[in-house]
Amino acid sequence: HFLFNSLNSISALTSSDPSRAREMCVLLGDFLRATLGLGEKSVIPVGEEMSLVHAFLAVERIRFGARLAVREDIDERALTCGIPPLLLQPLVENAVAHGVANLAEGGSILLDVRCENGKISILIENSFDPEAPPRRRSGVGLANVRQRLAALYGDGASMSARAKGGIFRVAIILPAEKDESAL
Repeated sequence: HFLFNSLNSISALTSSDPSRAREMCVLLGDFLRATLGLGEKSVIPVGEEMSLVHAFLAVERIRFGARLAVREDIDERALTCGIPPLLLQPLVENAVAHGVANLAEGGSILLDVRCENGKISILIENSFDPEAPPRRRSGVGLANVRQRLAALYGDGASMSARAKGGIFRVAIILPAEKDESAL
């Protein structure tokens, strides 16, 4: 979905703002290049995953500008903890697509990651319009992340998602793994 949305945005920008269209193409290329080698890795450091999230958000900032506010609170110790690749990016993508994108004035995303006592805790919150009609395709990204966690960790990981007021919150707890590239 992200790729199609990005390509549509680039197409629209080519006539109205060609320099931003070029910038978005470069950023999209950087993001896609960074994700290509991840299929062979079972674990990457949180810091590397955050780089992917930042590359994704750079593209989205071209689309949304000041309407997209992001706040991060990442524990320094978490940056070297290992997690499955592309675990955070689809959740942040959901926060943009199902939250910020539907708010005329824009919205915010909070990303909080902690690593303590052999566990990684991840919290992603985004503003959304509770009055907006439900979208046809809902929960695919959340379902995929939930299935991946169950397949990898069984009962050793948990994920909850809930909406309250104008905030949607996803919380994940999983075992902290060693980054295999550091071994």
